Amino acid sequence: MNTMTTRALILGLLVAVWTWVAGAARLHVSIWAGFVALGCFLVAGGGVPALQKTALAAVSGVVWVLMAQAVAPAIGGGSVVHAVVLGATATALVLQSRLPLLSFTPAAFGGAGVAYGLGVSTLQGGVRAAIGLVAGAVLGFAAERLVDAVGAPRA
Repeated sequence: MNTMTTRALILGLLVAVWTWVAGAARLHVSIWAGFVALGCFLVAGGGVPALQKTALAAVSGVVWVLMAQAVAPAIGGGSVVHAVVLGATATALVLQSRLPLLSFTPAAFGGAGVAYGLGVSTLQGGVRAAIGLVAGAVLGFAAERLVDAVGAPRA
């Protein structure tokens, strides 16, 4: 079996286990958030650097959304204010890429998108979104390590 097939099977198994555990334990975390981060991890190239960059950048996206959700109502909250705050958030997501551990902009936007999609506006909601995102990155890393442990031939 080649590496891609092995990776696909292991990743599928890990996603199934994560989904089951999250549901059985009633963790109330977003499974699809994990899919977003998993995709980001795979695009980031794998390994510890990809895990770090994906997890940190994705969580930073959640933090930026939490800040935006707090600022917009505080300064008026109309549609124009919301649009300007969202534009400022996007600007911040790009500018933070100057920091090496936050430099993976796709994960930052993915984290922000997940937070907006989940309607995150409280710290508790932000933590739940962050857990789902970090879990996805960890699943990608675990799959990668398991593929190495199985010793599948390199494709």
